[in-house]
Amino acid sequence: MYENNNENNYTYTASYTPEPEPPKNNGGKKAAKAAALVLSMALVGGAAGFGGSYIANSMNGDTEQIVSEEVSETEAASSRIETVTAIPQNNDGDEDTSLGNLLNIDSKDSDELTDSEIIKKATPSVVFISSTFTEAEQQGTATGIVLSSDGYIITNCHVIQTTYDELVSANGAESFYENPFSFFNGGYNVESKTVKADKVVVTMSDDSEHEAEIIGYDENTDLALLKIDAKGLIPAVIGDSDKLIMGERAITLGYPLGLGLSASGGMISGLEKELTTELSNGGTATMTLIQTDAAINNGNSGGPLLNSKGEVVGITSSKIGGANVDSVGFAIPITDAMPILDELMNKGYVSTPKIGITGTDITPAVQRYYNLPVDTGIMVVSVEADSCAAAAGLEEGDVIVAADGKDISSMDGLVAAKNRHKPGETMTVTLARDNGNIDIEIVLDETPIEPVED
Repeated sequence: MYENNNENNYTYTASYTPEPEPPKNNGGKKAAKAAALVLSMALVGGAAGFGGSYIANSMNGDTEQIVSEEVSETEAASSRIETVTAIPQNNDGDEDTSLGNLLNIDSKDSDELTDSEIIKKATPSVVFISSTFTEAEQQGTATGIVLSSDGYIITNCHVIQTTYDELVSANGAESFYENPFSFFNGGYNVESKTVKADKVVVTMSDDSEHEAEIIGYDENTDLALLKIDAKGLIPAVIGDSDKLIMGERAITLGYPLGLGLSASGGMISGLEKELTTELSNGGTATMTLIQTDAAINNGNSGGPLLNSKGEVVGITSSKIGGANVDSVGFAIPITDAMPILDELMNKGYVSTPKIGITGTDITPAVQRYYNLPVDTGIMVVSVEADSCAAAAGLEEGDVIVAADGKDISSMDGLVAAKNRHKPGETMTVTLARDNGNIDIEIVLDETPIEPVED
């Protein structure tokens, strides 16, 4: 979790733990001997590990769950995303530049590796990440995956972005630090502020350090892409998460709790787990994730979930924990992540679709008050002028009961359906009428990108 290291008693928290030293690998090249050292940390409570910060209490009791929103695939992967094999040829002898081949998705069976062989194979492609947020007075560590030999690194969005609480004067008084008595006498508000890291350092498996540039990030999918000035790196071998089955072996590899490379073994314990949480902008995100019982702790965020061939099949993001849950962690499927990373590499952001309406979930009370023809769905409260919804004929008071042929009962469901598309694609929504349902087609707009403050 993130921790605010501000020593001021009026901020959200005030605890501080010194930043850990970068990892040492007892020689730097013998990955099988890497130590798994433990240091309690969450970036909201010290300086040692990302991972727990991207969790929401949306299950029973104190159970937490991590989520990200689904984003549709791009049509082609960047030619700069490198693999450890040559680009295959098609039947005509030409280079096959399809998404699957460019991403090194290997459909051929091969002998399984031992756990130590998996770790040895993957270690050169797993890096230690340290992020500094000067304005928020926070620091934390995490894990990353080498994507290309020329320095592109995969990690999580929450590794390079954080949210903290800030005291803001209610009447324009001077800042708290200039005159605390006047500040409080004039009244103040606590506002949430989101910033990205102003310094990110990547430490390779050979202990070399590189300051990284943030190429792009997407909070909806909890993905980020970094770039370091380095050549000759060993990219991770990318697998195919669509071929996973429950019960397969799974290994996580990374820098949990800030010190030392650590591996944990388990299995794929669940597939297509849809989880939802709130975003820093007040919205929500939903994503379909891989579930594993391999240990995922603070600091594992951004690291690989590996299959029995040593291929990356997921990007670990956090762990669900609590009194009623044990050994339940989640990873972003790599096949879903690669098109997002491709967009980040080429554009610096991910295109997200927009309908242009506000709505409310239909409850029995809402149905009775407005005399609606159905007892479940979404009632349109407002339609933005010049939006794709307005162009399609949606109006205030319309009742949406399905999207793309599937029943929906909440705004979260509509958002999830919308986010399975790209801007410019057509989405079909079903409206309820007294004399029957009708379908209308909406050509989706693109959501404007609002950059996070540096």
